[in-house]
Amino acid sequence: MRYTLFSDTTQNNEYTIDVTPHSIIFIPVYPITYLIDESFYNRLYTILSLALMPDYTLIRPLTMQVVTLPDRPASERRGLMFPVIQGQANRLECSFSQLIQSYHQTGEIPLMDIVTWDYVHSPHAIITGVSGSGKSYLMKTLLAICSVIGDTVVVDPKASDLARMTRTRPASSAIIPDFSSSARQGINNQFLNKVIAEMKQLETEMYKRQGLLFIKSSKVSTDYRELRLKPIFLFLDEVGSLTIGATKTMKDDFQKTLTKLILLGRESGVYTVMSMQSARAEYIPTIVKDSISLRIQLGRLNSENTRFLFPELTDMPIVPLGGNGTGIVSIAGDSRYAGIQPIATPTIVGD
Repeated sequence: MRYTLFSDTTQNNEYTIDVTPHSIIFIPVYPITYLIDESFYNRLYTILSLALMPDYTLIRPLTMQVVTLPDRPASERRGLMFPVIQGQANRLECSFSQLIQSYHQTGEIPLMDIVTWDYVHSPHAIITGVSGSGKSYLMKTLLAICSVIGDTVVVDPKASDLARMTRTRPASSAIIPDFSSSARQGINNQFLNKVIAEMKQLETEMYKRQGLLFIKSSKVSTDYRELRLKPIFLFLDEVGSLTIGATKTMKDDFQKTLTKLILLGRESGVYTVMSMQSARAEYIPTIVKDSISLRIQLGRLNSENTRFLFPELTDMPIVPLGGNGTGIVSIAGDSRYAGIQPIATPTIVGD
């Protein structure tokens, strides 16, 4: 560490490192001759993340993590903490049936062998990445699981794989553009009108469930499960294409309805899963993006294409796992994954 973190080798006597089952703690031993700030924290993360592989996977916290250590001497009672996972998470290679079986065992959607998505406590998902990065493949995987968990509504501007999957899943429905030979309208205002109308129906259902919870539940904290209701998953594929050429009024209507579903949907069990090439503000409002718990970016990573979904990574390199369908993931609201880490999405075999 002395060659990259400190210019003066004597500064190596001014810190110690503590390893716990779930964290690595850098402990400065005061008095110190170096400045501790976010830049220092970021450089320390970069060094440790590579040095600890493959024995540990270092998770990039969204902000600098400082912990107190009351049992240590006064000069060592504070430290910089980095969450870790012992070993490395591995890609799942299994059938849809095995993924669904795993869900029934844990109540959570498997993403890797030791990484799962608890959609109840970490609601909504967004997947970004360029063409060929694996977005559609992951959306199909999530749809296959979610259509078993509850009802699913699919908005597919391409009338492609997601729309076709709904034919074999009775709890699913699809909204696609009009590609009839007489109209050949494709994605236009009429299609967006259909999408908004469906989203408003979900909004109405959301408010209906909220009303039932208020009337029937005596609990302070509760959700749709107390009423034995199924969750509803809205899948929005290629969100960036939905508002191309739309009037400002229609675009605003779409974004306002989406915002309400994202901000208010968790307790009523109305969840949104969306994909897009880039999470730019002109496609989805910042308040929507900030309220989505599961964030995944697939494919090539650099400061330019990650800044929309992961603004914390402007100067923070990540070492993702190699191969198709790889990138980085963050699951807000889940202390097990308190930050950003590599992901390799499931490979489906059989079925």
